[in-house]
Amino acid sequence: MLKGARLLMTGMTGQVGASLARLLSPHNEISGLARFSKPGSREAVEALGVRPIACDYTSGDFTGVPDDFDYVLHVAADTWPETMDIGVTQNAEGAGLLFNHFNKAKAWIYVSTTGVYWDHPDPWYQYKETDRCGGSTRISTRFPYGTTKYCGEAVARTFSRLHNVPLTIPRLNWSYGSGGHGGLPVMVMSKIAAGQAIDRHPDWQFVGGPLHDTDMADHIEGFFAGATVGGNIVNWAGDDAIAMEDLVPWVAATMGLDHRFNVTHEATAYPRATDNTKRVAMVGECKVKWKDGFRRVLAERFPDLKMNMVD
Repeated sequence: MLKGARLLMTGMTGQVGASLARLLSPHNEISGLARFSKPGSREAVEALGVRPIACDYTSGDFTGVPDDFDYVLHVAADTWPETMDIGVTQNAEGAGLLFNHFNKAKAWIYVSTTGVYWDHPDPWYQYKETDRCGGSTRISTRFPYGTTKYCGEAVARTFSRLHNVPLTIPRLNWSYGSGGHGGLPVMVMSKIAAGQAIDRHPDWQFVGGPLHDTDMADHIEGFFAGATVGGNIVNWAGDDAIAMEDLVPWVAATMGLDHRFNVTHEATAYPRATDNTKRVAMVGECKVKWKDGFRRVLAERFPDLKMNMVD
C-alpha cells in the first residue's frame, strides 16, 4: 500500500474516493479537492483524515490551491451527465485544467471506466485494453458517461505528454466496499433487503468483475509506480466475472431473503468482463474474492440479518 506520500485526491465525496481516502489516509498526507457545496461534505471528508481544499477545478480557478504534491489521484467524475457537452466539461476539460495545475507531481492516476469499450455481442467477452472504444450504448441510453470518460482519457494523456508527467489510466469496473453508498453490488443488496425487484434485461446479461475497496487501495502504489508518460491504460476489475442474474440469487440466499427480477428493456445491461492480465502483472492478483467480500459487506451493512453460508 502507498505510504508516506503527499497525495492530492478528488472525488472523496463519492463512493470510490471516500473508500480510498479512508484506507490510504492513515499512511499518507492527503488533501482533498472538491466544491464542498453539499452541507456536511467538508466535515465528512475531514472525518476520513483528509485536509479539504475548496475548489471547482472545472472553472480553471486554482487561486490559493497549492501544487506541490507527490502524486495526484483523480477519482471525481460526473457519472450521469445530462448532455454530452456537460460530460465533456466535467470529465475531460476539467481533467485537463486539473492536470495543468498539478503538473509537478511525480505521477498521476486518472480513474476511467470500462464503460469506454465498444459493446461486444458476447456478454462474457473479456475486454482487453487494446480493444475498440467508443463508449457504451447499454450503460445508459440517456447519459453519455462512457464516451465523455474516453474524452477525459485523451485529455489526460495529452497533458501527461505536455508536462512529461507519468500517468496511469485504470478503467474501473464494479467497485464496492464500506465507503459511501457502497457501489453497485451494495445498491443491489439494499434493494433485495427492501423487497424491491432488480431490473433485468431480456436480451443481455449484466456482467462485471466486483472489486473490493481494500484491493483497490492496495493497487494504488503499483499504479503510480507503473505510470508512463502518455498514459499506461489498465483494466481495473476483480479477478472473477459474474452476471447480475447469478449474483442476485446468491446474495438473496445469503441474506435469507427472496428476490424478484423485473424484466425490462430499460435495465442496465452492458457486458463488461475484462482481461485482467495486465493488471495482475502490475499489481498482482486480488486478495478479496467476491463471495468473501460480499459476505463482509453484508455483515457490515445488514448486522441485524442472520446470514446463511452459501457456496
